[in-house]
Amino acid sequence: MKSKVVFKIVFFVWVVIWLHFFVRELLKGEIRDYKNLFGRSLEEKRAYVTGKEFYGFILFCKKIIPEDFDYTVEANYDATMDYFRFAYYMYPSLRNLDNPRYIACYKIKFAKEGYKIIASLGEDKYILQRINAN
Repeated sequence: MKSKVVFKIVFFVWVVIWLHFFVRELLKGEIRDYKNLFGRSLEEKRAYVTGKEFYGFILFCKKIIPEDFDYTVEANYDATMDYFRFAYYMYPSLRNLDNPRYIACYKIKFAKEGYKIIASLGEDKYILQRINAN
């Protein structure tokens, strides 16, 4: 009998705490995000979450960088981008920080000896490829 009462109290407290955090997050702006995502296609949702311009750059990189080669990213990130998603969308290509075959450059002027520009979306969005194929 006592264990049932304790269980009910603990369960009630847990539900109250869960509701508190759920409602608090909705009030902090998630309602606006859910409203903005409602009725959009999967690609539009991805662009909204990642940042429209940055998502376009990711799709550009996905077309240019072959799946079986590695890459790294040089970028000036801002608050409108979810830069952690770059690696997610580029899979199965893997990030290599030491000696990548490709370097994706986003909103940055970047040059590295032994690399040349192979594709560009503008003067500050381009992909470099290693010249020597070690």
